[in-house]
Amino acid sequence: MAMFPLPPRGVRWPRHTLHVLAALGCSPLAQAADAPAPEASLSVIAVTATREAGASMGKTGASLKDTPQSLSIISQERMQEQNLQTLDDVLQQATGTTVQPFQLLTTAYYARGFKIDSFEQDGVPVLMGNMASPQQDMAMLERVEILRGANGLLHGSGNPAATVNLVAKRPQKNFAAQGALSAGSWDRRRGEADIGGPLNAAATLRARVVATHEERGFFYDVAQQNSSNLYGVAELDLAPGSTLSVGVQKQRIRSITNMAGVPRYADGGDIGLPRSTYLDAAWDQFDWDTQRVFASLEQHFANGWQAKVQANHLSGDSFLKYAGAYGAARRDQRPSSSVMGAAYRFDNGQNSVDAYASGPFRLGGRQHELLLGANVQHTSSEQFSASFLPPPKGTHDVFHWNPYALAEPATSAYASRGPTKVSQWGAYAMGRFQVSDALTAIAGTRLSRWKQETRTARVEPDTQLTPYGGLVYALSPQWSGYGSYTQVFQPQSQATVDGKTLDPVTGNNLEAGIKGALANGKLDVSLAVYQISQNKRAQEDPNFPCAGNVCYYIAGGEVQSRGLEAEANGQLTPDLNLSAGYSYNTTRYLKDAASQGQPFASFAPAHILRAWANATLPWAGRRLSAGLGVQAQSRYSVTSGGVTLRQGGYALANARLGWRIDRHFTAALNVNNLFDKHYYQSLSGTAWNNRYGEPRSVMLSLRAQY
Repeated sequence: MAMFPLPPRGVRWPRHTLHVLAALGCSPLAQAADAPAPEASLSVIAVTATREAGASMGKTGASLKDTPQSLSIISQERMQEQNLQTLDDVLQQATGTTVQPFQLLTTAYYARGFKIDSFEQDGVPVLMGNMASPQQDMAMLERVEILRGANGLLHGSGNPAATVNLVAKRPQKNFAAQGALSAGSWDRRRGEADIGGPLNAAATLRARVVATHEERGFFYDVAQQNSSNLYGVAELDLAPGSTLSVGVQKQRIRSITNMAGVPRYADGGDIGLPRSTYLDAAWDQFDWDTQRVFASLEQHFANGWQAKVQANHLSGDSFLKYAGAYGAARRDQRPSSSVMGAAYRFDNGQNSVDAYASGPFRLGGRQHELLLGANVQHTSSEQFSASFLPPPKGTHDVFHWNPYALAEPATSAYASRGPTKVSQWGAYAMGRFQVSDALTAIAGTRLSRWKQETRTARVEPDTQLTPYGGLVYALSPQWSGYGSYTQVFQPQSQATVDGKTLDPVTGNNLEAGIKGALANGKLDVSLAVYQISQNKRAQEDPNFPCAGNVCYYIAGGEVQSRGLEAEANGQLTPDLNLSAGYSYNTTRYLKDAASQGQPFASFAPAHILRAWANATLPWAGRRLSAGLGVQAQSRYSVTSGGVTLRQGGYALANARLGWRIDRHFTAALNVNNLFDKHYYQSLSGTAWNNRYGEPRSVMLSLRAQY
């Protein structure tokens, strides 16, 4: 798999293709950026990457403009420029995505009106975003790839939102090392180290190790977090064209969390508490320990074919104990909140395997491409819960909250309802057919089996057939137009009156657009329009009204999402890099007993603009660089318990100033939310879990590279 290597001293990064696993077995992309010419008196280590079409180490060799779906890439270079250290940070900068923290004990991500629940690590489907999933540290990655829309061909089940692929760092044949120290607002301190290279003279055995440690507070009182990450990978060339890779990753997080957020008034109004407000107990605790072990075997053949087998094993344990204010606030500011809390343990495990072969073949005097593959995934998750003894009682005043006044209670014995086990098997095939010199037709399909088992229930829908189709037309060497149809399914657990489980929800994605590779292939631009329909959503059966807790359902619901996305990403000039994306999205219920014609994702802004530009300035011997970015979005709302909460549109400005000390060291100052905008990042209801956006923050970093 092609990676961005760390360069040896004084050497530019080599040209590579970015690996992208998209809905058609897709495409390696690259972020183009040739480094500016160094001064005569000071040699430069340039952290750049450029595209080289047809050099794919992914499942097919299609370039970005030959990929008929919207796709964004955020490189490690940009992560370092903006101090994007978690997946939350990255997706807050990506085109068309929204980030909502503390949703079911983890962060929820959304695109095109749907929750993102399809994640991959190096192209292998993995379970992330589930209950008690920890934050992912970006120092272990080369890049994050975000394919928007349905991705059922390779991934199987999911929502028609997006697929997020985390592409890990790999060893290189030349020795390289880098490190960073940073410090910033709210006592945030972080260290990173990344070292790798050959372990024998022939460089047939290579290794790489990445480690991070961070200690930080937050803009709200009391909460803090210590986290450590260790990642190691080794590669062995067994024979020409044959490479074995094995690795391990470990993560440890210890934190005092903030589960409560802030409430609102009973009528939905903002209660105006300071952003530093902390409405939990000072003894709150949320800890994670996770491990990942992975291996792959890749073979390249002389006829242009390649085959690869990848395996992932993930396991994680977490512990949560909290108590916090719960209840809408009164306008007379009298005490009105109760205390809600509990204690949990979570045990998660997962095994995933993906195997494929791809390569060219000739038919009708033209060369085409074929991809054949299969993957399997087994997950097990179990939640153990305990109650407080005695349970919290009384009302409390959120306007004069004391987090140290709540005594830590004893807990009952932990109990579980048993594990939830999910298994998915799938086989897929896709062909890229060169119909003419300008026209490429792409067709594929997947057969999937899915099963979920708990102690009391089993859900196993019929075998699912997931089709894919696309057309790409080369308008010129730089421009292409495309259209595609993609699909994905999502199993349901609700039952009909005769006891049968509902058929899975089906998500259908129609998309058309135009893509270009400009500035000698260094600047990617795209414009896309799409329509997504999600059918067979569970609805209460109108012929059999609910009786107490017993309800029967029909698969009669339907929603629709429509929108537009525009993106530019790459190098405008040798001294100016740009990443900019705009998205427009509107949603509505097409068939729904209670909400016909209403938006189904009012929490997602209709308009989102994300942009970042970084320039090397012509003064001070070209040692000085500056970055400027914006995150802007329109208003959104959330309705809960018949009350609507609203957040108006807002724009945030981010800035960076960098100074290249010498050929190895660079210092930088980053400022986020430059004008200290007050806003809510997410809204949940009047009782709790409304989250302020982060105030203005600064981060000073020193980075070394050898």
